[in-house]
Amino acid sequence: MVPWGIISADCIPNSCIINIYEEGDCIPPHIDHRDFVRLFCTVSLISESSILFGTDIEIIGPDEFRGFVEISLPRGSVLILKGNRADMTKHCIPRVRHRRVSITFRRMSDDKTPYGFQPNLELEELQPYEL
Repeated sequence: MVPWGIISADCIPNSCIINIYEEGDCIPPHIDHRDFVRLFCTVSLISESSILFGTDIEIIGPDEFRGFVEISLPRGSVLILKGNRADMTKHCIPRVRHRRVSITFRRMSDDKTPYGFQPNLELEELQPYEL
């Protein structure tokens, strides 16, 4: 992602979250924890979904929300969250219509690394795949 200019070299992820959604699943409005350095990079897989943003996301029913901005996340898309959108604005994934997977790459701040954490040396030595 660094060679493609998606992320900068000082924000190389050291963690990820894999979300597996079944039809009807959602993620309620939230702001990601500040222990993670901004920017986040989310890759959407399998099916399209939407993400909502807003300082006050309204809950309009079970797993249904209304935000200020709605962005489509097509299959294979990459969403970058940074700046005020990552720090001040809530975001959520409303009820999905089809099975979906998302992978969010992020970097935990070095001063927040858990006590005794040891990186996996095999992963540390990975090289980018040349296309």
